[in-house]
Amino acid sequence: MKNIKLREDMNRNERKFSVTEKVLIASMIQKIKSADHGKRIIAQITFQDVFRLFTREEKILAQNIMRIKPKQYGFRGCYYGITPVPRNLIIVRYQRYRIGKKIYAIPPQLVPRNAYRAYRKLIAAMKRDIKKTVLIESGYRSPAYQFIIFLLYLKQYQWNIRKTCRRVALPGYSEHGYPKKQALDFVTTDGIPSESNPFAFSETSEYTWLRAYASKFSFSLSYPPHNKWGVMFEPWHWSFKK
Repeated sequence: MKNIKLREDMNRNERKFSVTEKVLIASMIQKIKSADHGKRIIAQITFQDVFRLFTREEKILAQNIMRIKPKQYGFRGCYYGITPVPRNLIIVRYQRYRIGKKIYAIPPQLVPRNAYRAYRKLIAAMKRDIKKTVLIESGYRSPAYQFIIFLLYLKQYQWNIRKTCRRVALPGYSEHGYPKKQALDFVTTDGIPSESNPFAFSETSEYTWLRAYASKFSFSLSYPPHNKWGVMFEPWHWSFKK
């Protein structure tokens, strides 16, 4: 009975969003999607770029969301801080995967130079060993871009902060925005994982190879099953630390 009461108390203390706030978040998402970012890759967008699109009320709500303490919602990962976009980023272009007869293009991705060099060595070894490779579906993300992704998943998860924090980190808590431990999300050349079946990556030969050999290239699986960080199992998410 004590455990049930504790669980009820935790739920009672969770941040709830009003109808007005939900409308404002939907408005922020739409403005970001509709904005002309010029030639800039969206993963390097700044908070200045984002906030200039918002009304005063939207800015206040955005700031309040960024003040959320994810540890109150079960996330136990590290806080890496809000840092400027680094200058040593490589642009990875022209990545494509095939599902059936349809070919999908991955938008240009950003990767710190040292992590990209290690990735190139990793896929060369994978090709040699199993005749397969992995593509970079997501590399470096600025804190502002991480905030955009958090909003998207917050809406997708019906405004449930606890579920959202298990799926995507708030700005400052993500390895994608921390080049000293740069995260890369991998996808196979036949489009695994997908949003509808993310765990399928763990059943691929590419994943089996990564578990055996990725450490030789300074990559490690950040969120294995039942990890201590309170994050869902992410077999596609590997971080580089040299």
